Amino acid sequence: MLRDKAPAEIVIEDPVHDVGGIRAVLERDYPALAAALTDPIFNLAVNDVMLLHGVQQYPVKDGDVVEIVPTVAGG
Repeated sequence: MLRDKAPAEIVIEDPVHDVGGIRAVLERDYPALAAALTDPIFNLAVNDVMLLHGVQQYPVKDGDVVEIVPTVAGG
């Protein structure tokens, strides 16, 4: 769903300290991706810790892996 908005892997070189900082970099460098991430269908995971949609202050550090995870529903 996001393949046309950014490369499959993005390395952020800017100093960021939380998810909000990552989002700010994405808004600057990949605005279409940042806009898509406002949709609640997408969540973020940092080092396999799933974050609730809208969490901005979750800390990140150099080497952390942040993944975009689509919400999965079903039964």
